[in-house]
Order: sequence, then C-alpha cells, then structure tokens
Amino acid sequence: MNAALPFGLPGATAFYLVLYLSTFVVHMVFMHYVLAGATYLACGRLLGKARCAACEWQGILLDWLPFATGLAITAGVAPLLFVQMLYGREFATANLLLSHRWMAILPVLIVCFYLLYLQKSAWISRRRWVWRPVVAVAVCAGFLFIALSWTENHLLMLDHAAWPRLYESGGLRYESPGLLPRLAAWFFLAFPSLAIELAWQGRLTGVGIHAVPQPTAAVAGLSPVRRLALTAGAGLVGCLTAAVLYWSTLPAAVRDAVAGPLAGPWLAILGGAVVVQAAVWFIAAIRGLLSWPLLVAATAGWIVGLVAVAVVREAIRLTAVDLAASAVSHAAALRIGGLPVFLVFAVLNAAAIAWCIYVVRVTTHQPMKDKVIDRGV
Repeated sequence: MNAALPFGLPGATAFYLVLYLSTFVVHMVFMHYVLAGATYLACGRLLGKARCAACEWQGILLDWLPFATGLAITAGVAPLLFVQMLYGREFATANLLLSHRWMAILPVLIVCFYLLYLQKSAWISRRRWVWRPVVAVAVCAGFLFIALSWTENHLLMLDHAAWPRLYESGGLRYESPGLLPRLAAWFFLAFPSLAIELAWQGRLTGVGIHAVPQPTAAVAGLSPVRRLALTAGAGLVGCLTAAVLYWSTLPAAVRDAVAGPLAGPWLAILGGAVVVQAAVWFIAAIRGLLSWPLLVAATAGWIVGLVAVAVVREAIRLTAVDLAASAVSHAAALRIGGLPVFLVFAVLNAAAIAWCIYVVRVTTHQPMKDKVIDRGV
C-alpha cells in the first residue's frame, strides 16, 4: 500500500476498519483503567495500610474498578465482532490452536470481576489487613494473564508458518521473540492512560489537583499530582523501551512497510503525542499541581496517541494479512448489514443511557436538598 491507513483500501473494508479502530480505542480507554488500576491498587496494598488510607487514588480505584471492568467488557464486544469480520480466518485459527489455554480467559475474567467487588465489601474490611493485598495481587495477576493470552493470540494470528507446527505438536502455548516485549509495551501504555483518567476523577471529586497541595496530602513524600506524574512518566518510559525491543523483533520488511507510507505519518503523530504528554507531566511534577490548560493538553495528547497506537498496530497486522482479498465479502456485508437499523437503535440506546444518568443525578441530589431543608438552611 502506498497510502496511509485507512486510505488505499477498498471502500467497504476501510469502513469496517475505521469502525474497528474507533471501537477499539474506546475499549482501550476502559481497559487501561482496569489493567493499570488493578496494578496500582495491588502495589498500594503491598505498601501497607497507612499509605493506602492516605492515598486518595487508592480509594477512587477501589470504588470504581468494578464498574470500569464492566465498561471494559461491554466496550470490548464491538471490536471483537469487527475483528472477526476483518480477520476471521486468522482469528478463528488462533483461537482453535490455543484451545483451552485461550478459553481460560473467561473463568479468569469472571473470578477477577467478583474479586473486585470483594475488595470493597464490608466482609473483607472486617478481616485482617493481610487479606487485602492477597486479593489485590490475585486480581492483578488475573488481568495480566488475560493480557498475556490476548497478546499470544494476536501474534499467532500473524505467524501463518507456526500454525502447522503448533497443530502437529498439540501444544497450547505459542512462543515468539516479540511476545514479552509486546506484552510489556501494552502493559506500560496503560499507566499514562490511568494518570489522565485519575486526574479527571480527582478534579471532579474535589481532590484539588489544580491547587497547591497541602503537606498532609503527601504520601511517601509525593503530592497527589506528583504521584500521577510518576505513574505517567514511568509508563511512558517503560512503554517506549518495550516498544523499541518489540520493533527489533519484527522482520526488516515489516519495519520498512510500517515506517513507510502505510503508517509513517501515524508514527510521527504518535511521537508528537508522547512529547506533549511527557512535557505536561514534567511541568506538573515540578509545580505539584495540574492546571486546567495542562490537563486539557495532556488529554488531547493522550487521545491522539491512543488513535495513533491503534492504527500502527493494525499496520503491523496488515503486513501479514491481505485485507483486499476479503473486499468482496466486506462489500456484501455492508449492503446487507442493516446500518439504518443499527443507527436507529444506537440513538435509542444513547437516549436511554442519558435518561438513566439524569435519573441517578436527580435522585442523588434530592436527599442532599432534603437535608438542607430539614436543617432550616
């Protein structure tokens, strides 16, 4: 291809690829919160009860991780459907070859989901503190296993030569030089996302990230904003290091194709997004606060970076998969896909969600008004 993605592809194929990338980016927003949040929570629990109690981010994550996991699962349905439409042969083959090893992600996900609720339950709060790190580490390990499984499945999709060998051996594990570097890159990528998301939650819940912090707000000598800056900075450094290692495992032909017209412009955009985020968090770390303009700039760099990462990821996959060969089936699906029906129900569902949010906000604020009236204010 001599054009940047998604240009240069047949119309129907490009349409489904854009839908896939759009829904995958939404999934990443919630998935990053869950993966990095579970890790952040586990590390905090291991540091002891006093530091956990003093860290406002620990409390926010404890409350929101179960809900965020539900959002990540729900948001993952659409890209899962689109990936089967775009890469059906490769995806199905990898699933069958990994067999029970691949399907193990479902029970692990269910266990992690319920353990997240156990973490915030009154039952565990009445038990000895030692059980909280145990549960938190178990949740973190479960999500890491799921991340490893998806990484393994993705790489197996691209390695057509490994399919006969894995089938003949009867093995349920796929080994590749790029497995651990790619897993590490995606793992560390979640932490800059978590920092942005926690910053917004902190601003909305009154943590005070835009004001000079009080000395009492420090944990391990770091203010709330500096803790976020450390989280984001460590994530960016770790992600870039792992990405370079993963890039070195790719064949030269793949690197040349991705760095060329196919995804070269997106790599440049990604580099700019990383620079913006790094600069914002560096300034925030020095000042100890995150002003509104800086938060908006970091958020813009983060969103643009996620889009660029998703496109570069697909560019690497397209070097091993010929999407043009499926152009006829994509065009047929577009003609019979019922897009008008989908759009109608999308609007209805959006209206229903908006109504639910409105009802919750009204019922939440009404008791507060009643308390004010009862006090004669």
